[in-house]
Amino acid sequence: MKMTHSALLSPLLVSCILGLTACGGSGGGSNNTPPVVTPPPTLPPVVVELPALDEVVNYQLADTAQLLTDVAAQLDGLSIDNFFDMAYQITAKRNPEDIVASGQLAALPLETVGLTNISDAYNTQTAAIKSLILGKLQLFDKTSLSAANQLTYEVYEADLLYQLEAEQFRDYSYPATYGFFGWPGGTESYFTNLLPLTNQSDAEQYLDFLNQIGRRFDQIIELIDTRKAAGVIEPAVTLDFSRTAVANMAASAVTNTAYYQSFNERVSALDNITDADKQALDDKLKQIVEQRVIPAYQKLSERMAILLTEAPTNIGFGQFEGGQAYYDFALRFFTTGNKTADEVHQQGIDELARIHSQMRTRFDQLGYPQNETIAQSYARVDADAGTIPGAEAVAFYENLISETYTKLPEIFATLPQQEVAVIGGPTGGFYISGSDDGTRPGAFFAQITGTLTYTTMPTLAYHEAVPGHHLQIALANELDLPQLRRKANFTVFTEGWGLYAERLASDLGWYENDVYGDLGRLQFEAMRAARLTVDTGIHNRGWTYTQADAFHLENVGFPGAIARYSVWPGQATAYMTGMLKIIELREKAQQQLGELYDVREFHSTVIGSGSMPMNVLEQVVDRYIAGKLAARK
Repeated sequence: MKMTHSALLSPLLVSCILGLTACGGSGGGSNNTPPVVTPPPTLPPVVVELPALDEVVNYQLADTAQLLTDVAAQLDGLSIDNFFDMAYQITAKRNPEDIVASGQLAALPLETVGLTNISDAYNTQTAAIKSLILGKLQLFDKTSLSAANQLTYEVYEADLLYQLEAEQFRDYSYPATYGFFGWPGGTESYFTNLLPLTNQSDAEQYLDFLNQIGRRFDQIIELIDTRKAAGVIEPAVTLDFSRTAVANMAASAVTNTAYYQSFNERVSALDNITDADKQALDDKLKQIVEQRVIPAYQKLSERMAILLTEAPTNIGFGQFEGGQAYYDFALRFFTTGNKTADEVHQQGIDELARIHSQMRTRFDQLGYPQNETIAQSYARVDADAGTIPGAEAVAFYENLISETYTKLPEIFATLPQQEVAVIGGPTGGFYISGSDDGTRPGAFFAQITGTLTYTTMPTLAYHEAVPGHHLQIALANELDLPQLRRKANFTVFTEGWGLYAERLASDLGWYENDVYGDLGRLQFEAMRAARLTVDTGIHNRGWTYTQADAFHLENVGFPGAIARYSVWPGQATAYMTGMLKIIELREKAQQQLGELYDVREFHSTVIGSGSMPMNVLEQVVDRYIAGKLAARK
């Protein structure tokens, strides 16, 4: 899932599938056992002069009225093409973290480079800028624009409207929640996965950013207190896990922190930095972690411990005043549709019935008993399918992706130039897009610890790499489109395409001789269908954690990522919603075009214009169909 800074989205651009704690930032429904916190050993002092905190990039807000006047002056009188480019640049510069991560540091004045300001005041100011941009956009006569610019107008307008409405619900968030879904885990992952580290300058940039982490965590505490004042506190079941993760970092030895280890590992591998400079960087890093990072985590841990005594026992945003209105918006935001929570809930039940029927057909092929639960049947599947040693997982995925690439020209007219790398680690099951400057490829992060069950591994690769997220996201970034279109991210489109890629593998017969792999695909599809019902159950119907998990286990065959769904309402409904719409549009194209239908053209139509809302995508496909039919006449 492609994540951005907002009240609804986590702070990183990450795509994930599993929704389990074992899969990095994917969530945590199945593992709520807090890690053991152990005190660090005494470290020898490292004498390095650190910059004072007041010497780092200033967070002093500009006068809003003057800022808006300046923005208006930059936009007035521009052609629509230049307007799109300028508007994107203005808002992109509000998030220097993303600019640095994408390798576009030259786009920022050096004196403004720092960790992004995440305060409510800053985000309110950003919303005012977006509101001004929206007003300027709507002054253009859309009917007089070219077809391409009309599409950009529609996509950009929809994005701005959603983001502005999201700002109204900013208090409905858990700023310090666990994993990728909150700022502590998101900040850590930014440093370990996204911040460039290829030379001396990058290393110094890393340390400059890390020196600012105390201020970042002070802002997290401020956000927590503001949400509490609004009556929104993270429920105890996830807050306890979230707090323990922060406390664990607070009690870590300097050299055991992810910040130190990631930096040390990457810098050690560079041959363009002298040993003496590496040592100097290491000394400075240790002191920053000791004097900035660990104290920041300690302070936040103490605040979260107090908050835990006040946390509600129920999960779901429906329990809070105004929470139902927020959840209704979250569903619209993540599906770009207008279905009610009850309609989404029932859709999940209907889709599960369809998927269960297909599962049963394959279970019968294998001769499995018909009186078993889904969990029991999948235990048989996993045992019969076999396992892959963790040490061989990267090679397995690389071979599978390489084989898939040979098939792609049959169904795609254009493939991205950027490569996808498989990166092994203790967790996996997510995708991080590559940098614009090409220094960091798109990356599929794969778990390599323990022994891995084969059943779902092919589906995971199809979703995260090709023909899923990497193909769609990397290709979008290479299209001849305004940058705001190349960077657009509508979750229902991105995750809908990822799930469509899984289904496509089956539609094309890639599982013809692999019934176990196809059953793995169906289990993952059932997980996405169950999310429709579980998510709405939690936030609209007041389901308990136990109730939601029991439904998931019964209908999918393994425990659900209930913690994830509880802290990130609506997002989990995007996958199935998006896939069903793409399949609906494909069937429409096949039916109306008949012998004129070309799957390569259809796929180019769907992903050849970047991410967009589903109603806009439907218009794009309808125009494609009408154009093909008109050309025949």
